[in-house]
Amino acid sequence: MADANFVSGLASAIRNRDSFPAMPSDLSLDDGYEIQKLVVEAVADGAIAGWKAGMTAPAGQAAFGLKHPLIGSLYGWGRLENGATVEMVPGVKLECEIGITIDANGNAKSAGPVIEVPRMMWNSPDDAKGSNLTATNIAAYHYIVGEQQAIRDDYEQLAVTLTRDGETVCEASLSDALGGPKQALQWMLEEAGVRGMKPADDMLLITGACGGIHDGEPGSYVADYGPLGTIEFTIQ
Repeated sequence: MADANFVSGLASAIRNRDSFPAMPSDLSLDDGYEIQKLVVEAVADGAIAGWKAGMTAPAGQAAFGLKHPLIGSLYGWGRLENGATVEMVPGVKLECEIGITIDANGNAKSAGPVIEVPRMMWNSPDDAKGSNLTATNIAAYHYIVGEQQAIRDDYEQLAVTLTRDGETVCEASLSDALGGPKQALQWMLEEAGVRGMKPADDMLLITGACGGIHDGEPGSYVADYGPLGTIEFTIQ
């Protein structure tokens, strides 16, 4: 059974953008998902806008002691639109992703660019473990949503380039996360079923980082997704 004081402290840290509290030393992955559910209930204010895939790259999994990706929830209050300004707070990161909007049966309705802005602020570097990350709801915070379009068959042929003040931050294929959006969607639906998470109409599923995770530094950003469009945002 999750410790109520720890859950309350973790939820408070997420809401108030503080460092995460010291994490328990012996959490299992199932413990992490149990805590995640309670944290999401406390932080989401009843508005779960969708799901997020995390730790989709083998290198990231290895660094956190994992052998597979993770799944978490998107907060309704976390959604931002193209052109947004994100406040520079400790722990802010950036990931270039594809988001898929689904119906209540999990069928894809549309897809498009998304910049995830997670916030990962450990009390100690030793806390950076997969089970602990799961408990934090995979560091969910903001996400900037671009134009949603019809599902395509050629994501593996497309790429994204993220720049800050004209300098390249990353370039990556859109098949970088779990082999591409369609494969990622299938994995997310299967994992959600295992974790007791049910789809709902118009949920947004963001399918994992293309090009890795990057520190959010002050500046003007452009994420160019080619024919899928661009997302522009500022961190200040």
